[in-house]
Amino acid sequence: MILVLLLALGFAAAGQTVSTADLFRDAARALQAGNLETAERGFRQVLQREPDNIGALGNLGVLYSRAGRPAQAVEVYLRALKLAPRQPGLLLNLSLAYLKLDNYPRAKDTAAELLAVQPSDQASEILAIARLQTGETAAAVAGLSRLAEAPRPSPAVLHFLALGYVKLGRRADAQPVIERLFELLPAARAHYLEGRIWYDAALFDQALASFSKATAADPQLAGLALELGKTHISLRNAPQARQALEQALAENPADLEAQYFLGALLVQDADPAAGLPLLERVLAARPDLWGTHYYLGKAKLALGRPADAIPHLETAVRLSPNEAPVHYQYARALQAAGRAADAKRAFARVASLRAAPEPLVMK
Repeated sequence: MILVLLLALGFAAAGQTVSTADLFRDAARALQAGNLETAERGFRQVLQREPDNIGALGNLGVLYSRAGRPAQAVEVYLRALKLAPRQPGLLLNLSLAYLKLDNYPRAKDTAAELLAVQPSDQASEILAIARLQTGETAAAVAGLSRLAEAPRPSPAVLHFLALGYVKLGRRADAQPVIERLFELLPAARAHYLEGRIWYDAALFDQALASFSKATAADPQLAGLALELGKTHISLRNAPQARQALEQALAENPADLEAQYFLGALLVQDADPAAGLPLLERVLAARPDLWGTHYYLGKAKLALGRPADAIPHLETAVRLSPNEAPVHYQYARALQAAGRAADAKRAFARVASLRAAPEPLVMK
């Protein structure tokens, strides 16, 4: 899936001065060249002069998505859509941003709206993926099966179709789909996607086997170290997970997912001081993740800072009210801060949730 650049819209508003048009043109060129800082500055200058410039808003959203800031992308796409309702490029990019945020209900609704305005295979693909992630597995498989009939379907279609079959318990139907991945892609990439299928289906031993084959074929494959790290976390292999996640960050220091998983792992592995700065960076970009607040709260509590931990844990409780480990850490922080009555109520909530031994929460 690709983001749609909305360059032409930058010149749609009447009455633009030449200098504003030049600002837009230079920002668009910087965006195309990957110079995101210059592009952001340019589009913001355009918006200072013309707050309703749809092209500047749309391309700023593209920039934020490329920079791993999907929450900000959603904000500007929604602002642009108020000015240009049902504009297909904006709807497409908004649905992709929602996918990046794991906000699958919103991605599904936006893709459905896009299909009503301008039907396309890409919109159908997004809708099917969102349906798969919201439990509409049979409907997702039906949509992906149609897209898979193309002579060269996108690898994402085959990946999620195989995953849908696995989730439906139809492993025999998934296998030929996986084989098509190996026909269309280099071995390393095919093993990588195969591993992600098993990982998303919670078949972690099989995922590790596939990722290991991908490593043997191409140890520098983009994203592989991150997936290996996540899989080792699920298998409770902390040293291997840490090594893989540190490699992922060495390859891409700005990778928020690698920062999150490594930060959470360090907190769980009794190294909260090392995990704290990683999680703080994730929080700055993704304040909507309850897991980030949970691990920040747990880290600050472990470092003897219960007053600092409580706001994070309160947010985690609000965002994920049925997770017993979150309530447990919240109760401990309240207790450490001397708020005995509040701690008692929080511990009672833990008991009502029948807390099991604390898992490594990676949400």
